[in-house]
Amino acid sequence: MTVGILGGGISALALAYFLKRDYEILERSSNCGGLCTTFNKNGFLYDIGGHIIFSSNKEILQFEVDLLGDKIHKKRRSNKIWYKGRFVKYPFENGLHSLDKEEIFDCLRDYLKNDHKKPSNLKEWFYYTFGTSISDKYMLPYNEKIWKIDPTLMGMEWVERIPKPPVEDVIKSAIGIETEGYTHQLYFYYPKEGGFQTVIKTFEEKLNNIHTNKEVKAIYKEGKTWKVETNNSEHVYETLASTISIFDLVNILKVDIPEEVKKAVQGLRYNQMAIVLVGLNKIKFNDLTAIYVSDKKSLAHRYCFSAGFADSLSPPGCSSIFAEITFNSDVPKEKIENKEVIDKTVLWLIEEGFIEKSDVCETDIKHIKYAYPVYDLNYVQNMKTIYEYFDSIELNILGRFAQFIYINSDVCISNAKKLAEKLNLKVKV
Repeated sequence: MTVGILGGGISALALAYFLKRDYEILERSSNCGGLCTTFNKNGFLYDIGGHIIFSSNKEILQFEVDLLGDKIHKKRRSNKIWYKGRFVKYPFENGLHSLDKEEIFDCLRDYLKNDHKKPSNLKEWFYYTFGTSISDKYMLPYNEKIWKIDPTLMGMEWVERIPKPPVEDVIKSAIGIETEGYTHQLYFYYPKEGGFQTVIKTFEEKLNNIHTNKEVKAIYKEGKTWKVETNNSEHVYETLASTISIFDLVNILKVDIPEEVKKAVQGLRYNQMAIVLVGLNKIKFNDLTAIYVSDKKSLAHRYCFSAGFADSLSPPGCSSIFAEITFNSDVPKEKIENKEVIDKTVLWLIEEGFIEKSDVCETDIKHIKYAYPVYDLNYVQNMKTIYEYFDSIELNILGRFAQFIYINSDVCISNAKKLAEKLNLKVKV
């Protein structure tokens, strides 16, 4: 095989799809999927987060729609913020009219009369972009909750994901005129059956040479070829592309890695996550897709409602909620994936009036070790060192935790397409 692909998530499968060369995929689990995996607990399906098919890249969006064909349906996104016991339109600056009048005044005044200095970290960026009140009431508490780090210690490299509202929208929002943020996400696609992993399975149907239960144990560079040892086999490739986490890759790469590269990898920060399933014995919240919660009383920062995605995610007559809870990388797995986390999640939903105790018929929890790359102030320099090194040894890295970038599945596919085009140029004539 000319191209070895390590890992079987969406980046790996998309790369194989676009390649015009022989390839082989090695996946350590019994199933492909990675962060696009869908879990099943007694008929209740839940994804790792609120995955949807959308993109501001029209070419990639059309590719996904064409790829899945009649397996998907189109939905209108209905996300809300849960703020002081009420729903506020998402994003926050588009829902100011739902606040108390004094709060509306504070937000509008601080947004229009904003003399904050040009930012050098994430906290300053929020103040500079949204003003003091919007930042203090929602933006900063929410981001402190999800990132588990002081925003003054975070960089701004990922803020293009956050829309900068025009002045007109903020004023309209404050006086009750409906406006829309995230317009490219207003409508989305989602699989009719099987959860988001249907995207993975559709790729698999169009591919071959996928080998599961192949955990990579060691990688060697032998001249111009790569030798890969798994738990039960050996493979030799002309070209190698890794989609496994940068941390795991460095641990199994049997070459003389410079100390500065090792330190750069060790200096990267990331968050783990727990996904908590709360299965309900009735259909609820079919007019909601997700809510965002900055209140620290809630462990989770986001709750997704299955009825807003597809009826097939729950048994007939049922629905579910799945919550996302982040943890620092040093928190032991046993403190993340345990009954106490489930119980606290269910209790918050009951106390806030979303559900009653008698509604709950099923629960489950999954630990996700690599969930969110954290953009701290050393991120740019660390990644420069890492990228330059892997370029120098001609080992291609691809995907959220291989490239260590905060990207969604559409960007994973786009990046895979770009890498495939690069590797296709190396086909021998």
